[in-house]
Order: sequence, then C-alpha cells, then structure tokens
Amino acid sequence: MVGSIVLCADDFGLSPAIDAGVVSLARAGRLSATSCMVAGPRFERDAALLAPLADRIDIGLHFTLTELAPLGPIRTLDAHGEAATLGRVLSRSLTGRIDYEEITAEIGRQLDRFRAVVGRDPDFLDGHQHVHVFPGVRRGLFAAFDIGLLDPRRTWLRDCSERPGAIVRRGVEPAKAAFLTALATGFSAAARARGIVVNEGFGGVTAFRPDRFASVFPKFLTALGPRPLVMCHPAHSALPADPSDAIDAARRAEYDHLASEAFARDLSASGLRLGRMSDVAQA
Repeated sequence: MVGSIVLCADDFGLSPAIDAGVVSLARAGRLSATSCMVAGPRFERDAALLAPLADRIDIGLHFTLTELAPLGPIRTLDAHGEAATLGRVLSRSLTGRIDYEEITAEIGRQLDRFRAVVGRDPDFLDGHQHVHVFPGVRRGLFAAFDIGLLDPRRTWLRDCSERPGAIVRRGVEPAKAAFLTALATGFSAAARARGIVVNEGFGGVTAFRPDRFASVFPKFLTALGPRPLVMCHPAHSALPADPSDAIDAARRAEYDHLASEAFARDLSASGLRLGRMSDVAQA
C-alpha cells in the first residue's frame, strides 16, 4: 500500500537561491508544500513564481519572530523593532513574558502581507525555528483563530512533535527532536479542539551538515504517523553561495539530493508518495 506524505520546503522569500530551489523542485514534483517568510527580502518579488504551482502544492505562512524584523512592534521581545534572538523568544515564552496580544497582532500583519501578495489565505501556518509551538507564542496563534483572523476550514497547522519511539528508532538528532517535542506538548490537542487540521507524524530535524543529508533523509521516511509531514530547507545549488546564511551549504546539499534519482528511490523504498495535506489527511 502506498501512503502519502507532505514534504515541505521552508523559508521561501529569504533568498534567490532558496526561492529558485523551491520552484524547481515543486515543478519537478519533488515537493508538496512550501512556507513563505513574508518579511523576507525576496518574498514580494518571487511570490509570483508560486502562482502556477498553487494547484499542485500547499503554500503557507512561515511565521517569523527571529532573524527577520517583525512587521510591527512586539515590545515584549524587542523595544526597538529588531528581530529577536531564538533564545530570547524561547526564554520569554517559557516564563510568560510575551504579550500574546502582540503576537496575535504580528500574525495579523504577516497574514495581511501574505494575502496582499498571494491573493488568498495561506493553506497552512508554521513558524521559523518552530516558534509557533512555543507556549507563549501559541497562545497568540490560537487567539488568531479564536477571533477570526485565521479560518480552520482553510488553514492547517504544523505540529512539530514526534512519538518518542520514532525519535529513538530514527536516531537522527534525538536530543534536538525530543526537546522540540517537549516544547510542542499539547499543541495538537489545542488545535484539534478548535477544529484545526494538524499533521500527525513529523520529520526533518537535522544538524544541517551538508555531508549527511543524503544518508539521513531515508530515515525521515520511517516511523511516521498517520498524517505525516517532513520539512526540508533546499536552495538551488547552481546559484551563487550566500555567505550570510549559516546553513547555505546544507541547503544546497538538500537540493541536490531532492533533485536526484536517489530521492525517488527513497520514496519508493518507503512506500510513500508526496501529497498535499488534503491528500494526506484522507489517505
């Protein structure tokens, strides 16, 4: 029996190489979703490239609080409107020092930009560096659904948790995967209580080592749940390197593998095919 899996490329809008890589892979049927950084320097310029793919892949909002400056004030993270560090977002989230209404407002601003550029609601929402599942941030996210900024009939959410047995069996960055799972505790239950679709099964947590992606990717296709999603971070290897991107080399290695016949063999050996969330949820 062939199962379906969502394979989602993150960070569209961040750089020309990322955007070109996403579009190339999606055209070739090597991705089934991408999430967009609307505050990214290339988003408004490159979003038009996604329009011909809208009936083939899910196109979502990659909500950002780190690395890119917010679209409006989030004073409980940074009084000067700068991008917060991951450590700051995490520590303030865990200690209740984030104003969830500020998060809801920033979600609204990023949604407005997505809608203005793409012309519709996002198919899904996730978070850059997984911030959307952090306890303080998720309160603002669910408030966005509660007050009608987001519609559960149109937008699904990424759950970043994995079953402990799957983490152990896979053996890829188990400490990192377990920590992320702990942060996401209760996220899927809160989403389902609101009628929001979430994936069940998650993979793709890596150390971003260029020499390892080809060998670890098949492991992401194992021990998955009934509605699985695997994230990836490709950038087109034929475009100039981006020295400002700490994981640029890893992105290019991911692209090369996903564009290769080895990737097709990985899927075949796992009994999987790529699908949008609507396909995966019904499989």
